[in-house]
Amino acid sequence: MSNIEELIQKISQKAGLSRAEIKKKIEEKQKELGFFVNDIAAAHIIAKDLNIPLGRPELKKRPKLTIKSLKKMEPGLSGVGLTAIILRVYHPIEFVREGTKGILAPILLHDGTDSIRTVLWGAIARRITGKQIERGSIISIKQGYTKLGRNQELELHLGDRGVLELDTEAETENFPNPEDEILSLDSLDEEMLEIDVKATIYKVGKLVTFNRSDGTEGRVSNLFLKGERATRRMVLWDDRAEAAFNFTRGDELLVQSANVKLDRDGRPEIHTTRATYITKIGHKTLPSIDETTVPERIVGEAKEKKLAEIEPTDGLVTIDARKGPVSKSSSFTRNDGSTGSVKRAAIFDETSVTTLVLWNEAIPKFEDLGDEPFQIKKLRITMSRYKTIELHTITETEFIQLDSSQIPEDPPIQNITEIRPQQGLACVQGVIQNISEEREFNRSDGSTGRVTSMSIQDATGSIRVVAWNDDVDHITSIQEKEMKFVKIFFGRVQQKDADAMEIHLSPQSHVRPSSRIPVALRSIEIADEEQTTVQSLPDYQKVQLSALSEDEDGVLIEVLGKVVRLFQQSPYYRSCPQCRKKVTETDAGWICQEHQIIKPQIRFRLSGTLDDGTSTMRTVFFGLSGEILTGMGSNDIQKLLDNGLTDDEIFTIVQQEAEGKTVLIQGRVQLQTQEVQGETIQRQELFANRVRFPSPKIIAEELVSELQES
Repeated sequence: MSNIEELIQKISQKAGLSRAEIKKKIEEKQKELGFFVNDIAAAHIIAKDLNIPLGRPELKKRPKLTIKSLKKMEPGLSGVGLTAIILRVYHPIEFVREGTKGILAPILLHDGTDSIRTVLWGAIARRITGKQIERGSIISIKQGYTKLGRNQELELHLGDRGVLELDTEAETENFPNPEDEILSLDSLDEEMLEIDVKATIYKVGKLVTFNRSDGTEGRVSNLFLKGERATRRMVLWDDRAEAAFNFTRGDELLVQSANVKLDRDGRPEIHTTRATYITKIGHKTLPSIDETTVPERIVGEAKEKKLAEIEPTDGLVTIDARKGPVSKSSSFTRNDGSTGSVKRAAIFDETSVTTLVLWNEAIPKFEDLGDEPFQIKKLRITMSRYKTIELHTITETEFIQLDSSQIPEDPPIQNITEIRPQQGLACVQGVIQNISEEREFNRSDGSTGRVTSMSIQDATGSIRVVAWNDDVDHITSIQEKEMKFVKIFFGRVQQKDADAMEIHLSPQSHVRPSSRIPVALRSIEIADEEQTTVQSLPDYQKVQLSALSEDEDGVLIEVLGKVVRLFQQSPYYRSCPQCRKKVTETDAGWICQEHQIIKPQIRFRLSGTLDDGTSTMRTVFFGLSGEILTGMGSNDIQKLLDNGLTDDEIFTIVQQEAEGKTVLIQGRVQLQTQEVQGETIQRQELFANRVRFPSPKIIAEELVSELQES
């Protein structure tokens, strides 16, 4: 008996309908939803309409897998086994489901090649709370399974059927040392996510309750942690607030998976999250203190400096400068319900340009300064997340308008070869050597972006200038007007590699093109007319996947292969019709961060494995490429949603339409990079730009060509 006949028989028995009646309903449902819904999928939809449980449609069964390397893992695997070290333990979570108490314990594992968030359930999770396994334990796992988590990141799960054992025979040198990931309290100088830190409690604060703007009550407490030189506040919120009083002064703590935020004065402090796990690892006897005070890091007197002279090790500085481009103020709400503001501005003197970050009360004081030069006393030096120098205001910062100064009205132009990555901003000029063709690309969230670039040269060297999205218009305008020379003010400096810098335009950048080249630069040899117009993008190269090197990145390829598998995930997302970015559902409706309340569009988002007969590669299909692959459109997805199908059921239908198809794909190979324990882990992905279904003749010609070449 065929699968469809079995389903019809089950529905007939439970619904009291004849076979003919059910067949008719299946045909009507297929006409209603479109040709892509086969008879099996339609039968399941009808059973759902009749409230008859059948379970999910059966697909071809796959063999159970045993995976020994995290680099080979994908969503949807079962029977997973590996040996790994526990790098981090997250806070266990207890829950009640259908009247029964349960527990899960997330941990971070590393198998020597890659790391993965792993969720332990039930009795296995209690081995974490019972301290039977902990950070640094090397364990052996059997019968795990993989899936995508809430953030669409790959996770490994181990349930009641799983096996977890301590591996005492594993070679420890094959795994990273978790101790290497613990940061010094003194090194926290910027906002950071998921950090581990060891410190000693200097003082335990008080528990404070407050009312949020939505009327709910919140709680907060503080622990003051002491390092070698600095004391930092650790903030514990709501359900975690009372945990502060489980500890006393002198306790040595290991804090895993906390965040670092900057307070109103730009000083770093540690904030706990739902995942933060705090354990006592020792105790020190500390001398008595005045309980009303907590020491802060001593930064010394403010030094008067030119912008080009500032070093990351400077504590406080006083500078003379002028205003450059100023961004809009951004407001934020702290967890305690209070609000704050931050504004960024470019400033310059006669030696250099840099970024000034203004916090709270400093913003109106800065805005009151005119366009003439000014002095700012007591600015804190910090390194941004991009490892560039920034100046931050503190509560003691002073602003003084100057009556006279030697700072010119324009920022200084820098020689190209003198640009350094830590300066963050730069002003350059040069003769335009070439302009690349504008191209579009798909972001990881499915939205579309634009990019172009040009090369400029001064008397010392050349540099690439890159523009993204709306800033692309600056370069296309230069091309259309056939300009030969350009000055760029307040471009962002980015390090391309160890020896090369790039300038990236931003909304704060100023671009001044000219049709005339200055006398001092006329000796620079300009490329011939054919080279100075447009450099066309390379054609898609026909390749076999096995011929690609492992470090190939950004290459455009054309490959003929079969979609052998789709990864289990929602096959669509809702996007803004204007910018195509992912939108969020709220009580007020669907919200786009840029365009506010909008009516969302459904866009395809599929990923799977492409096999060309020589090798395989993870391939991503966004938007139109996903529609072509499946033969379905956004309206088809909406119809299925209107019929009450879940995302898993829709994925099953999409999977049946996509898997096994032979396609000709033109796309871009990109290296996806992740830093793990100081080791860079890379994986190639193919982002499909164009999908076609080749005729049997083309497939045959490809096979003949391969046979002739072999």
